[in-house]
Amino acid sequence: MKCLAFTVLLSSLIPAAAGPLMPTAEGTTWKYDLVQEKITDSLDLDEPNELERISVTYRLAGTEKVDNETLQRLEIYRGETLDSVDLIAVEEGGIICPAREDARGSAIKLSPPQTMLATPLEKGTSWKFEGTVGGKTVNQHYQIAGEEEIEVPAGKFHAWRIHCEQTAPALATIDRWFVPGTGFVKVATVVKGESGVPAQRTWLNLKELPKVAPQNNALPPSDKLSAGVSSEPRGDFQTEFKASTSAIFARWHGRGLSKNATIRAVFIAENVANVSANSQIDEMEATAAAANSGGSFELSRPEQAWTPGDYRLEFYLDDALAETVKFKIVQ
Repeated sequence: MKCLAFTVLLSSLIPAAAGPLMPTAEGTTWKYDLVQEKITDSLDLDEPNELERISVTYRLAGTEKVDNETLQRLEIYRGETLDSVDLIAVEEGGIICPAREDARGSAIKLSPPQTMLATPLEKGTSWKFEGTVGGKTVNQHYQIAGEEEIEVPAGKFHAWRIHCEQTAPALATIDRWFVPGTGFVKVATVVKGESGVPAQRTWLNLKELPKVAPQNNALPPSDKLSAGVSSEPRGDFQTEFKASTSAIFARWHGRGLSKNATIRAVFIAENVANVSANSQIDEMEATAAAANSGGSFELSRPEQAWTPGDYRLEFYLDDALAETVKFKIVQ
């Protein structure tokens, strides 16, 4: 339930308004305090509910192409750890999210693309999202309830309140307070159990006004580069492949890379019949197109089939080992 509540929040924090819908400069950063309250089921009324406090950061980190459409990358961090990325487009009708990525860069397409916020920004404007996210059915109904005064650590604001009723994948209500030119300054979520009784409450409060912040280039290579393997150019990452798989795609994504950073992937047969242990099979290299960018290497199947066994891919960032991905090939 805790994970679900946070997912609901992450999909709800995109600002929009008449005029400039949101700050769009690369590096624009929103910092929030997240408080999660797990409702105790104890009959002891004196027992306090469990509270967890987390620092959450949203950051615009360049662009990425998905199906030939250029989308903005909105990175979402829990503390200093990248949690996920929303790939968004600002359109005449509002803010659209066609895809998301997890922390390892595995893409999840939203079918249909999710409307994060619809215009015009006025009382009564409403929209729905009825689709699938990562194979799960999601049903949400949004409506702009009106204008309200709101106070959060970042200050006092005159905001629009947007109310959402969610019926799937779990019952939940979401209230968001949006300030034109600033973004969402507060989000309150209540996730309910099967009986409809609240099981968890979550509050997200803006700590300071958004600003352009430099990327932390002091991170070690392992925090700058994530990678995985899949049988599809943009499919879910896998740890096992059939010997008949036509190709294996080794995908990588970098964050805060130096100019013209080199990404190198070394394909190694770790434990394969009739092959010396840890033998190098192939090596591929690419240059990062931007500080926040990704790419893939394609491993083509041998003429007959892949030889079953244990394999690994070592990803190097400017000659420093950044990620090791292990997988199996089976009959």
